[in-house]
Amino acid sequence: MNIVALFTAFVGSVVLKESPLQPVQLLWVNLIMDSLASLAMSTEPPKPDLLDRPPYKRDDYIISRKMVKHLLGMAIYEIIIVYAIVFAGEYFFPEPVESWRFERKHIPYVYPGRVEDWDGTPLWSKHAGEMGASRHMSNVFNVFVVMQIFNMINCRMINDEKNIFKGIFDNSTYVIIWVVIFGAQAIIMEFGDKALKVNPGGLHYSHWIIAIGLGLTTWIVSYFLKFVPDTWCP
Repeated sequence: MNIVALFTAFVGSVVLKESPLQPVQLLWVNLIMDSLASLAMSTEPPKPDLLDRPPYKRDDYIISRKMVKHLLGMAIYEIIIVYAIVFAGEYFFPEPVESWRFERKHIPYVYPGRVEDWDGTPLWSKHAGEMGASRHMSNVFNVFVVMQIFNMINCRMINDEKNIFKGIFDNSTYVIIWVVIFGAQAIIMEFGDKALKVNPGGLHYSHWIIAIGLGLTTWIVSYFLKFVPDTWCP
């Protein structure tokens, strides 16, 4: 998650002259992933099969090859998704008819939320003063967070176990925190326009379908990463 956030913020600032993820949005992401998610993970009950694991050697790395495999694999996938939305989101995120307030009324997709086009033509910069944050970049933030929320379930299993849902309901604290995070994200996207720099009109239901669909793909990516040999990773 931090790899994706840092890459998105840095490259976005250099290429787009403005980060797709606002500082206050990164604070929220760090709160849910580094605090709430950590709390949820730490409440996992002990498992008997831990007694079958040999002790770690004193010279073992803190970050194992298996961890690197999943960290880099998922980070690369999420970066591709995030930047596909940043640069092409206006071609597949539909815009509700009642929100067509721009000169491109014949195109039923969100208006580009980038500051300007590649040739320097102003895009969202000419609407930001009147309308606040764009729905396009709000979707970038939402998809990014939703992917982290779904990937949080992948993180329960750290030894390439195939069933990521095994024993998930044995930890009610984990389930409650997961639901609270998802609910808080939904509230932020619909009502947190000024506080979290998202579009005042919220998101269309189709945008949520896309975000959840992309979130579910993290389970698929994680599953196939389990078959990648650990020796391929530094």
